[in-house]
This record gives sequence, structure tokens and C-alpha cells, in this order.
Amino acid sequence: MSHRTIRYNLLSVSILATLFFIINNMAAHLASPTRYTIDKTAAVYSAYAYRIDTTNNLTLDQFINEPQALIKQPFSTINWQLNTQDYWLQIKLDNKQHTDIDIFVHFDNPMLDSLTVYQLDDSGKLLKTFKLGDKEQDLSLFEYSVPHITATLAKQTSSQFVIKIATVGISKTPINIYGKNEFKDLLRSQTAIWGIFVGVLVMAALYNLVLFFGIRDRVYLIYIGYIVSALLLMGSVLGFGFYIWPLSWQLFLNQHVIFSNYAIAFFTVAFCTMFLRYHKDNCYLYKLSIAFLSLLLLLAILSFFMLEYHSSKIFFTMMVPLYLLCIAMIYKKLKSGFRWAKFYVMSWIPLIIGAAVQPLELTGFIPYSFATRHLFLVAILCEIVLMAMALADRVRYQREKALYHATHTQQTNLLNQAKLKQAYMSLTNTQRQTNLCLVKIGQFNSLMSILNPTQSSKIVITIAKALESHLAKQRQFINLELGLDTSPKVADLGGGIIAFISTKLQPITTLYDELATIVNLLPKQYQVSGLDLQLHYTISATEPVNQDGFDVWLQRGYLNLSHKHKPNGTQQPSVAMNLTLAAALQNAIRQDKLAIYLQPIINLKTGQATGAEALLRWPSADHNLNIEQLIQLAESTGIINELTLWVIDKACQNIALLNQAGFDQHTISVNLSAKNLSIHKLTEKIENTILKYSISAQQLKFELTEFALIKQPSEMTHFVNELNRLGSKVVLDDFGTGYSSLNYLVNYSFSTIKVDKSFIRDLTHNDTNQVIVKTAIDMAHNLGMNITIEGIEEQTTESLLIEMGADQAQGYFYSKAIPFEQYRHWLTSHSQ
Repeated sequence: MSHRTIRYNLLSVSILATLFFIINNMAAHLASPTRYTIDKTAAVYSAYAYRIDTTNNLTLDQFINEPQALIKQPFSTINWQLNTQDYWLQIKLDNKQHTDIDIFVHFDNPMLDSLTVYQLDDSGKLLKTFKLGDKEQDLSLFEYSVPHITATLAKQTSSQFVIKIATVGISKTPINIYGKNEFKDLLRSQTAIWGIFVGVLVMAALYNLVLFFGIRDRVYLIYIGYIVSALLLMGSVLGFGFYIWPLSWQLFLNQHVIFSNYAIAFFTVAFCTMFLRYHKDNCYLYKLSIAFLSLLLLLAILSFFMLEYHSSKIFFTMMVPLYLLCIAMIYKKLKSGFRWAKFYVMSWIPLIIGAAVQPLELTGFIPYSFATRHLFLVAILCEIVLMAMALADRVRYQREKALYHATHTQQTNLLNQAKLKQAYMSLTNTQRQTNLCLVKIGQFNSLMSILNPTQSSKIVITIAKALESHLAKQRQFINLELGLDTSPKVADLGGGIIAFISTKLQPITTLYDELATIVNLLPKQYQVSGLDLQLHYTISATEPVNQDGFDVWLQRGYLNLSHKHKPNGTQQPSVAMNLTLAAALQNAIRQDKLAIYLQPIINLKTGQATGAEALLRWPSADHNLNIEQLIQLAESTGIINELTLWVIDKACQNIALLNQAGFDQHTISVNLSAKNLSIHKLTEKIENTILKYSISAQQLKFELTEFALIKQPSEMTHFVNELNRLGSKVVLDDFGTGYSSLNYLVNYSFSTIKVDKSFIRDLTHNDTNQVIVKTAIDMAHNLGMNITIEGIEEQTTESLLIEMGADQAQGYFYSKAIPFEQYRHWLTSHSQ
């Protein structure tokens, strides 16, 4: 453990000790005032008696004139019940002192409907009548929240108080008689606890409201609901609700206090469900939870129309299945490894203790005291603090999980491009040498056509582990991440490409030789499903040039892979061969020996072809070059602009011919690269070509990839806006293969996005890709864009995309890219 960690741990322990010291001091000053009643602080003797009136017809005269019916026992022996019966209590006080004494009689139940106190002299003559309770009008907030009366005991005389309690709710009413100073101590202690409770809960609610606005997680709203319901319940039970709600509201809440009980029960179950993420599972416990919440809500509404003593019995019965349900949900998650929920489990301990003590105190199994009276309040306070810690722990876990997903690929769990970029930035900031090394599994895309995603991911993992073991022996290859268990040096860039960084100062040719030696040690075969796959690799090494930054550095590494650096150190094609091919390509452009093939884009709602993508071909070439190599050749030799203008001209010509054939709404899409921005007055030349063939600008679309956008973002923004003003639509191609697509959707005015075919492969069996594609569709529609899906090769995929709401589709299922004449015949035959 580091010295810094030890210092922080010591600091946290010191803070905790300070907090305990503060709490202990406050508790000492809030010593239970119920121990200092008048008979313990003055020469006053008391006698108690009571009578329970089940008929509710007893009068004061009958109570006085029938002493034989009284039970002369302490009030602690009264059998308080949830029933419609009146309680008549008698307190006789004998002041033996030689001075008058002011007394305060405190009735510790602010939920009583009606409480009448008759003060009599020693001969039984009525001196004064006091009226308290929720149904009394014109009482002060103090009398509502702390029901009490004040009286004076004359010296050397006796007095008696007859108390009538009539309520349909909780009838138990602890009665204590205090002197003036002791009553002040009671109020001080009670107010301090109320203030702490309300203050902590309000601050917790406000803080979690801020968190909700920042995180947008519904669990914070449920947590706030629990806090508010706790304020409702304890405000009624203890009386401080009269100070936080309007008087009419609190009187209403006191009359329907069971609703507050249901509210706190409802939010308890809801928080348990949401916090443990059962809404993500949709299992039987989640469905049971929803059903139970619906039942609680129904019973809460019915409680408004029932007498309190009936609804309270139903509520206490419901507590048994509530605890069982919550325990089952917690146990299942803990069993499955939800260790981050430890604080939430701990929060149930004070709740269970407090919830048990309160009914035991109300029913007389536990003696009444100031501590037991407020224990449930303290339990809720502790629970809410622990719940807040649980939420913080949950956020920490989610942040760590999100960080892991942000820096690791989902399929292989290897470090991804983000971690590679972080290492690059760290090295460049310290001005260290950074050579990007790439190893690509040969023909990986072809392998993916015969393997499922899991199998292809296992190949990458196997190669990455083998490469990692060889790189670990050489210090020039840096660790991309430092962990307790592993220190990986490689990152998975997708597509069978594995990246790592060398920091050794050496000629690039020497680095290629070293990479070739390492790659020659990698597996040459991989067995899957009884098939021995032959593996070969391509390598690339790249140095940063002119502070181009990570994106260009990485793109240069991808480009170098196309040079086919093989493990034996040979490189093909050579520079001379590139120049020869470039000359032949330029000649083919000028002699119109190239061609564009059209691949239809299908409207999934109508089934008709509404457009096509123009794909470059070189039919007469005797070179085995694919389209990617052809474009890379044009870009690297500077003839890409000439080639692009030729493609635009040919596309407009084909649009004009389609218009003559009656397809005047048909569009053709042309691909553009960042290099094309160097074409002088490109937008003007596009407009002139459109006018040359007398076509609509809306029929000509342009497709841009993310790399084209990151190369020259400001110029590309201006260019896209110019195309939009011209009337041509701009399509974001290969959406999802980059790392910042969302920024481009906001900053550029695209009409359509095209989802890369890598997400469509095995779509019907890949739940993850289904979520990604569906999200992209919904996002595009919400942003007012259309969406085109590439790579459709089968009916089931098309049906799934139609169900998801995709707009257009493109792929071999409809047609491969074909020459114009064939395409026109295809279009005619498929439009009938």
C-alpha cells in the first residue's frame, strides 16, 4: 500500500472519529427528558386510575360517581386497542410543598382525534376544561404538534385531572407531567431531533434531485419519494408535520395516516426493485413486484374511505409479504454477485429494528420512553443515509463498468482504440517516440463470413494472447494499461487488427524486421468446428509526422497495412508498381475505360428501388486490385480528384438516362473523401455537371465517411452546407464504425445515415447488434433523418429490419453492383 493511500485512510478514520465524537456529545445533551417527571423533581404525589368505555356513552358525572368501576393501576397497564372505544383516565396530584407549582401535562400522541381534559379540585368541583386533538379548531401549531396543557397546583392542596381520549386511530397516549424547566428540556430535545431529521432528509432529497437531472436515473426519483413519504409518516406520528405542511394538509394527513404508511411501503418496494435493476431483467420477481406495488397503491386509495383502525390492521398484515418479497429480491441479486449492494442490505438493519420497536412500544411490550418514542425516526434517518451510500456505490460501480466498456471491445474484452489513443496522448505529451504497430489477421473478413461472431472473437483473443506473451519480453513495447493482475500491451481495433506501440528510437526498417520476427511466432493454424484454418498476418509500422495527431497517425497505419508487409520482410506492391498502376489508372480515366456499377437501394416500405450507390470498377484492368486498393492508389498518387470528377460526371449521365426511361425520382449516390476538398470550386463544378445533364440536384447524393469528416472538419462543414443549399443530399456512410459518430450527427446536416454492414452480419442471431441497429434507427428518425442499412443478404434480415422501422436497405439480397444497362433492365423488371 502506498504512503498516499495510508495517509488518506488515516484522514478518513480521523474524520469518522470526529463525527462519532459530535454525535456522542449531542446524544449526551439530549438525554431522555421523560425520566424527569414532576413526581421525581418535586414533592408531588400522584395516583392513577382509568376506565375503558366500550359504549362511547360515558359522561364525566358517571365517571366521577362510579369510583368502583375504576381500575386503579398505572396507565402502562391499559390495553390500548385499534377499536372504537373511549378511554377515561384519572390523575390525582397532591402538592405537599409550601409553594404553588406550575405543571405541564404532555400527551405524546399528536394523531388523536379528540382529547378532553377536566381539571377538578379535591372535592370534585370542575375548575377548567381543556380541548385538544385534530378535530378541535383554533388551536396553535404548538398545541397541535405537542399536545399539552398547563395548570397550577396550589400549595398544600390536591387536584385531579380527568382525561377523555376518543379516536379511531392509534389510541395509545403516553402522559407525562413536567415542571417548567423539564418541559423546556423535552421541547429542546424533541425539536433538535426533528430539526436534524427534517434537515438531513430535505438536503438528501435536493441532492438526489440534482443527481437525477444529471444522470436521469429514475431510482433517484423513487428515493426522493421515499424521503417525502418518511416526512409524511413521521410528521404525523411525532407532530412536526404541522411545521412543514399547511395546517389543513397536516390535519388531513393525520386523519389518513395509514396512507402515509402505504406510501413509505410503496417506495420501499419500488426502490428495492429499481435499485437492484430488476426492471432490466423482467423476471418473475419483477412481475411479482409490479403486482404487489399495484396492490399497495389500491389499498392506499381505499384507506381514504375506511376507518383508520380497519385500514391499519390491513396494512400491518401487508408488511409480512413486503418483507418476504424484498428479502427474496435482495437474496437473488446477492447470490448472482451484486456485491456493490452491500450498503443497501445494511440499510435494512435499522429499518427492521425501528419498525419492530415502534409496534412493540405501542402495544406495551416495550416500556415507553423518549428514546423508544423516537427510535423509528432515528432508524429511518440511518436507513436513508445508508441508502444514499448505496446509491453512491451503485454510481461508482456503473462508472467503473462504463469506463471498462469505453476502453474495452465488447466482443473480445481486449483494450480498444480509446485506450490506444490515451497511451498515444500520454507519450506525445512527454515528447517520447511513438511508433504504431499493427498486426492484421489475413482475410479476417472472409473468415467472418463462415464463422459466427463468438468464433471469430475467439480467434482474435487467441492471437492477442500469443502476441502479448511475445511483447512482454521486450521493454520497447509499452503497457497500455497498468493493473493489479495484468499489464496489457495490445489493443483490439476490430476487423482482425491488433495494435501496440513501440517507443524505441530505431529506423523503421529495423522495426519491421522485429515485427516480422514476432509475427512469425504467432499461431499458423486455428481449429474451429473440426476445420483447420490457415492463418497469416500483415504488419504495419507508422511514425507520427508533423504533429498530425492520433487520428491521422492511426489512419496512416491502416493505409500501410494495404502495402502488404509480410512477416518475411518483403513489401508489395512496390513504389515503382504503384507509379505504373497510377499512370494506367489516369489513362483509363481520360479514355473513359472505367465504369460505375450500380447497386440498388430499396425502400423497405414499398419494396421499390428508389436509388442506387455508384461503385467504381476497372473492367479492362489486368491487375488484381479491389476497389479499396484502387481508391488508396488514387489518393496516394494525387489523381483522386480527377477520378472523383469523372465519377460525378458519369453518375449524372446515368441519372439523365434513367430520367429518359421514366425513373425521374431515382437517385444515385457518389462516395467522396477528404482529399476531394482540394478540388478547386468543387461545389460549382458539381452544379455545372448537374446543369449539363439537366437533372435535379436532389437526384445526386454524396456519401461521406467519418474519416473524411475528421481530416478537415471546418472545411467539410462548409462543403456539406454548400451541397445542402445546392439541393443535393448528404449521407453519412459506414455509421457506427468510427468513434465519434454522434458528434457528426449534431454538427452536420445529413439527410441519411448508412449503418455499416458489419452490424448486419448474423443480425437475426446477434442480440447486441439488434440493439445497436434499432437504436440507430430510432435516433435517426428522432433527428429527422432517414436510415439505410447495408449488407442485406437474406429474407429474414430484411423482415427484421422492416419490423425495426428501417427506411432503406442495400445488399446482395436485392442485387450486387451491376453495369448500368443491366441495372436499367433490372429496374424496369422490378418496378412492374
